[in-house]
Amino acid sequence: MTKSNFRSFAATMEDLARDIVDACRRAVRTIAAMPWPAMLACCIALAFVISILPLALFLFVLFMGLKVIVGAFVVDHRRTNREQFGEHYGKQ
Repeated sequence: MTKSNFRSFAATMEDLARDIVDACRRAVRTIAAMPWPAMLACCIALAFVISILPLALFLFVLFMGLKVIVGAFVVDHRRTNREQFGEHYGKQ
């Protein structure tokens, strides 16, 4: 990595760090100025986003994977039966 590329990379990382720190400071100021009921609603929404949403996404991926695996076995079983009993099996 040349020095000019490293300098531009370092400058980009500094900008990113500064933006993150500014966003955190702004969030802390906003939370400090909130009334208690609004802060409670914000905490409940944050708890939902942090805990329930990833759980729902994980379970969705898990059950879709199970569906694909079971579907593969069912298709294989039907294909085996069709080959074993002839092409007219299941057709009417």
